[in-house]
Amino acid sequence: MLYPTFSIPALYCPFNSQISPYASSVEAHTTQWVERFGLHEAIRGYREAKFAYMTSRFYPTAEYGRLCLANDLLVLLFLMDDIFDNKDEEAQHPENLKKLLYACLGILKDGHRYTLEDWQNRQTPDKDIVHKSITQAMVAKGHMNILAALTDVWQRVQACTSLSYQQTFVQDMFKLFNAVNWQNQNVNADRIPSVADYIESRPLIGGAHIAATLIELAEQVHLPEDIINHKKLSNLTLLCGHLGCWANDLYSLGKELEQGDTHNLVLVIREERQLDIEAAINETVRLHNQEMIQFERIFHSLPTFDDKTDEEVYKYAFCLAMIVRGNIDWSLQDTARYQQQVYA
Repeated sequence: MLYPTFSIPALYCPFNSQISPYASSVEAHTTQWVERFGLHEAIRGYREAKFAYMTSRFYPTAEYGRLCLANDLLVLLFLMDDIFDNKDEEAQHPENLKKLLYACLGILKDGHRYTLEDWQNRQTPDKDIVHKSITQAMVAKGHMNILAALTDVWQRVQACTSLSYQQTFVQDMFKLFNAVNWQNQNVNADRIPSVADYIESRPLIGGAHIAATLIELAEQVHLPEDIINHKKLSNLTLLCGHLGCWANDLYSLGKELEQGDTHNLVLVIREERQLDIEAAINETVRLHNQEMIQFERIFHSLPTFDDKTDEEVYKYAFCLAMIVRGNIDWSLQDTARYQQQVYA
């Protein structure tokens, strides 16, 4: 499908590109995983998307197995994002969305398990499922395979991470689901959010905080909570999320206009400030570049502690920079997901 064409000015990014040598191998692994759980048809343009190249740019020095795990998880989140963005009335019905999110949280928080057999047989699992009607509703909507895939990837996460990390990850997913519910309410009310509200919620909807949390899993960077919450690192993480989302909103603008999706910073700015589309694009680029300069300044003035901690802090900041850089490179060079744009 060809979407409306716009001229998007080049985005400022001072960091050099890196990519894991495992990118093609991770792509092959995740393709098998996606096919195993029957997810490929539900992910828009899966084979052309080349998600593994995005993940391999985000975490360029990760071990192969951990990179595969991170990619499987991010692909599943992209699939769920496609479901959440779907304009189909049944998929966007608040009750249907809540049932899916509730079932996902049951896996993450309560240990509920779904298997390929449950999906293939379209039967309700026997173990630990409190509300069988919820499961049956998911089967009817074809989401049982998503729950089976989430069960699989979550068990693999649990096998290689600490309990405290798992608790942080569950909290991150809860934030994502709350933000998705906020977007769903806007869609069903035909309401365009304010710029301020959008800037607050968009990074959560996009899972930007999860990409940052995955640094520990993929790159095995371990920082105590008081360090990760240091003002400079906290701001760097926040800016990383903003930068990824503003770039994505620019690159996906044509698709979202075609689909009638108004949850895009360009469109929110256009509505609130009564601008034409080109002016709204330029304002979004300006905000992106301004925040990139802030990110760059913090990156070059990281807090110092002891030598070992400083090394981990730098690795964490480096990975944030790779997420910022990798998102741009993947969008422009690797994936066909946003190919509708013409870039200046």
